[in-house]
Amino acid sequence: MNVTCSRRRFIGLAAGGAALTACDAWGAATTHGSGKSLSPEPSAAFNPDVELELTAAQSTAQLLPGAPTRLWQFTGKVLKGDPQALTTLPGSSLPVIRVRQRQRLRIVFRNELPEESIVHWHGLHLVQKMDGHPMYAIAPGQRYVYEFVVDNRAGTYWFHPHPHGRTGGQVYRGLAGLFIVDDDEEARLGLPTGEFELAWVLQDRRFDAANQLVYASNRMDMMMGFTGDRILVNGRPDHVERVAATAYRVRLLNASNSRFYKLAWGDGRPLTVIGADGGLLERPIDKPYVMLAPAERVELWVDLSREKPGAERVLRSLPFSGGMMGMGPGMGPGMRGSGALPNGAAFDVLSVRVDRVGATARALPSRLSRMPWPRIEEAANRNAPRAIRLEMGPGRLTLNGRTFDMTAVAQDEIVKLGTTEMWEFSNAAGPMSHPVHVHNLQFRVIERLPGRGLASVYNTMRAGLVDEGWKDVVIVMPGERVRVLMRFTDHAGLYLYHCHILEHEDLGMMRNYRVQP
Repeated sequence: MNVTCSRRRFIGLAAGGAALTACDAWGAATTHGSGKSLSPEPSAAFNPDVELELTAAQSTAQLLPGAPTRLWQFTGKVLKGDPQALTTLPGSSLPVIRVRQRQRLRIVFRNELPEESIVHWHGLHLVQKMDGHPMYAIAPGQRYVYEFVVDNRAGTYWFHPHPHGRTGGQVYRGLAGLFIVDDDEEARLGLPTGEFELAWVLQDRRFDAANQLVYASNRMDMMMGFTGDRILVNGRPDHVERVAATAYRVRLLNASNSRFYKLAWGDGRPLTVIGADGGLLERPIDKPYVMLAPAERVELWVDLSREKPGAERVLRSLPFSGGMMGMGPGMGPGMRGSGALPNGAAFDVLSVRVDRVGATARALPSRLSRMPWPRIEEAANRNAPRAIRLEMGPGRLTLNGRTFDMTAVAQDEIVKLGTTEMWEFSNAAGPMSHPVHVHNLQFRVIERLPGRGLASVYNTMRAGLVDEGWKDVVIVMPGERVRVLMRFTDHAGLYLYHCHILEHEDLGMMRNYRVQP
């Protein structure tokens, strides 16, 4: 695999405004797409309730004082259905798709980028061709038509590019959005809506002296996972949320490439968690802090009804070791990377400022939802879980010793449609935590087995793990084994599982699994 990048080549790209790619973000080291256009066209037999156009293109935004920053962004419009099905976050260009369970949705994706791309609908349960597998990546100027019925329960999902070898660079430039699903069960709870429902998308970036984004420039940046030194909330730095003295529902998404957050209120009061990746929990849970790995989501109940105008709360990321490179025991300065704000450092994320009196808040229901959990007894392999070993070697990141191959599936990566299985992720990839994402389903975390001699690492994160809800991303700490239960329903086909540190995914820490009848 050729991953060399000459200094002359890099400087030449920088002069042309493409330095962010770091020699195509190592994309030249990988195989992209299938070499053919596989983009489907609209089906005459599919009558959508909602039809959207979504375009990925180059843009600029005023993020910092001085020159505008060059970005890549999603823009779009509603072609049919509810005009509020596609909006942007207040004060931001980040898009929000909002639909109801069981609606028929068509999305016409147009690629106006200078390189190939495809969109993955993270957390949704879809047929293979609608999931955004990199084999379907389309070239500049092409379009891809998605058509599917939304069958997920209510929850906070999201979407982002997924071309192999280029995902990290495209997400880092700004390509991400929320995908919110509503349903009747959730509506009956009477949770805060409208202006009392907030969304915070967390990202980190580095900027040069000209306000332009700086991305991974060497292989160590890729191996460690790239972190920025400025925290953005909803695409903007120094976020202040101005609110009324009442209760709010807050949806959080970690859309950072590799940064983990240990979120807590600065005054030490607990966070009230009401939802995870796949929607609401059974009951609210108070936690001293919440760990949020790349691609994870969490929902909070924030009751400000006792606050008076002028009150302020700060949401912080607390320090942790967590086995992250540059922060774990025995990691020398050469492993810290070039970032001024490494993973595990403490910093303020945002401020919540009460500036007005609010309406009387409704009480938070003691029960939020009912979970049809899979049971261990249902797992076909309950006595011999499917083992997925995460490993890191010199310049190499693997799953069971393998790297990504566009359509390859090993014999032990084939599952049977209609079954329930137990998978065990074990982290042998050095002193580093990994967030593992499985496409096309939500799973249940049933057991964590800490690594020997790593109790200090485990203890710095475990109280903030939100394993009580449906998950599609799970943090696997150094030396840890995590067992999950998952059902393979409805759709046969080829799907992905991978580390969601995007640089790791781009370097090949990703594999296919096949669901077969």
